[in-house]
Amino acid sequence: MQNGSAGTTLARGLTSIGLASAATVTHAFAQELASNDTGKHVETVTVTAQKARLDALPEKILNTPQTINVVPQEVIKEQGVRNLQEALKNVPGITLNAGEGGTHGDLVNIRGFSAQDDFFLDGMRDTGFYTRDSFDYDSVEVYKGPASTLFGRGSTGGVINQVTKAPVLFPIEDASLTGGTNNEIRGTADYNYVFGDNAAFRIAAMGELSGVTDRPFVRNRRYGVAPSIAFGIDTDTSFTLKVLHQQEDNTPDYGIPFLFGRPAPVAQEAYYGLPGDDRSKANVNVVTARFDHKFNDTFSISDSARYGSYWFDSRQTAAIYGNANCYSGAAPYSGAPVCTGAASDIPVTTFNPFYPVFGTPLDQIFVLRDRPSSEGVITTMMDNLDLTSRFETGPLSHTLITGVEDDSEFASLTRFVNQDTSIIPTPLLHPDPFESFPGMQTTVRQLPVTKTHTFAAYVDDDINIGEHWNIVAALRFDHFGARFDQPLGTPSSFTHLDNVFSPRIAITYKPDERSSVYFSYGTSFNPSAEDLALSASNQALPPEKDHTYEVGGKIQVLDDMLSLTAAAFDTTMENARITDPLFPSLQALAGTEKVRGIEFGAQGRITEHWEVIAGYTFLDPTAVGLVAAGVRGPIPNTSKHQGNIWTTYDFDNSLKFGAGLNFIGTRFAGTDTLVDPGHIITAKAPGYVTFDAMAGYSLTDSLSLQLNVYNVFDQRYLSDSYFTRPNENHTIPGAGRTAMLTANVSL
Repeated sequence: MQNGSAGTTLARGLTSIGLASAATVTHAFAQELASNDTGKHVETVTVTAQKARLDALPEKILNTPQTINVVPQEVIKEQGVRNLQEALKNVPGITLNAGEGGTHGDLVNIRGFSAQDDFFLDGMRDTGFYTRDSFDYDSVEVYKGPASTLFGRGSTGGVINQVTKAPVLFPIEDASLTGGTNNEIRGTADYNYVFGDNAAFRIAAMGELSGVTDRPFVRNRRYGVAPSIAFGIDTDTSFTLKVLHQQEDNTPDYGIPFLFGRPAPVAQEAYYGLPGDDRSKANVNVVTARFDHKFNDTFSISDSARYGSYWFDSRQTAAIYGNANCYSGAAPYSGAPVCTGAASDIPVTTFNPFYPVFGTPLDQIFVLRDRPSSEGVITTMMDNLDLTSRFETGPLSHTLITGVEDDSEFASLTRFVNQDTSIIPTPLLHPDPFESFPGMQTTVRQLPVTKTHTFAAYVDDDINIGEHWNIVAALRFDHFGARFDQPLGTPSSFTHLDNVFSPRIAITYKPDERSSVYFSYGTSFNPSAEDLALSASNQALPPEKDHTYEVGGKIQVLDDMLSLTAAAFDTTMENARITDPLFPSLQALAGTEKVRGIEFGAQGRITEHWEVIAGYTFLDPTAVGLVAAGVRGPIPNTSKHQGNIWTTYDFDNSLKFGAGLNFIGTRFAGTDTLVDPGHIITAKAPGYVTFDAMAGYSLTDSLSLQLNVYNVFDQRYLSDSYFTRPNENHTIPGAGRTAMLTANVSL
């Protein structure tokens, strides 16, 4: 396998940029915006009436045999959404993961499966660890179910596609300024200038400084700018060039540890970090270009090219427990374990940083300061070329999409020595954020470099059989290669190669123009180097593979103002990576992960003034081998029940009210074998319900005010979790009640 050089890929990418444009909004949708009287207010249209934003999905969402959730720009504005994770609260079946080591930014599960590498920006992979801000969003799309025919590797539970703002043929001069009780100050701007019959320039910008209510040391500092220019808008030939630049310098939050199978019962404000040195920095630069040309009614071509650079510097401190759990001499409390004299026994004192067992008084538990640290840069070069052909063969009407993809990714990291054994332990109940420590990490322990190269070819035939039937048949081939080198200490070097075919088949029945019923089957694969990491334990393993069956229906009601959707699905991964029971230093494809579920959604308008977006999922997740070889158990960080609703009412007197809730049931976090030696304890994060509300008032045609209150009833809850083993885990408290006032100006 030849991975291909970065120079070769760069040359390909630059050649394609010379041919490319990024029409991230379909012409039809842009015209819909332009038809607005003022041209300055984006209406929430019936979602299923829109076309999906991917070239490979030519049908409207109504007739696309897949669950697709869309969070439109109007909902993003109403809720005062500031980042991607806040937008995803409107999508059921998604749970948040907390970071570990140098990992930070957006980490989520979709339908029970990790989506760490399943973020896309205008249909192309958005690799990198950073907090994705919403300032340049036109909408957010979530494509549920495996879709390797569309996206390549990953997508077991689905993918998240960020649809950005694009130049349009009407003026936009919008700005907003927000102040919040969380010490937030945030400003955004959106400006579009038309300088020809079919050409425009647009720029979006953002700056934010904020904290998190009830988490006194957490800080978010970021700014971003996204200029774009387009030629040939709404013509047969168009070209768009777009740049995204975002920087952040945050004080991270690694939350509180688990204890006795549940989150430790500590104060909401308990902070185990060292804010004097902790930080998560990122510098993201993404350049995207796209070229579209329609030859005639039969053939059209599009080419997209991207260069991405994702630099990060991550230093953080989290609470962890040590490994010892026995006492020599007199037991300090009833039931305390006494050392047996075995060679593995490590006696500890009453005030100890080691792993507490049942019965340990809370005021006698101390924790270590875990300080992993890393920095590095991920660089990507990618190009997608699609040819679309529309033709008929007898009674069949075809939309045939053929394409190739070339994708190179390069990750160069520096990992520093952990300081967990060189900092005095801190009390669990009263952690000291100002405790002295040896200073920033400077001793390097690893210098890993990972290179991956993907070449893919695919074909997708969308066949209409009369007015009522549609068949989708797709096949993709991926040639995925990786190389890993780590020269420091004990040098290591590995290579990896996968050749994978991914099929997709679906059939849709359309009783009328407003409804559809479908059945679909799709697959996905997860190679060992999917997340730009490779090790001796997994470098020889073939990819994990899974398949999903889904049946569903979609319908537009109330004069096409409201979309209703329903789906039932079954996703099975029969060769999940687990620890090899015979060789614990290796991994084996011997596990099984299975999620069955149902999902319901409603989005649109009930009346001209009453708008709603709502969803519910039930997931039945089971796994074999994740707890221990051959042992059946749950899938981490997956909630069986999850629901959301957001609704607004717009009065004729320029007044708008909105309210909503988010519900997530209990989530399994991990297994604990140390709390009660000899037994397995299931650690869980409790479920919760939060309520949000908003009120908006237009003072003039150009000026409006909007008040958002989040977590209205000041519910204490835990939003993210991470559990790798009994002595290393954490969960992050959600923000307390927070109010934000925004002034919006539209000239």
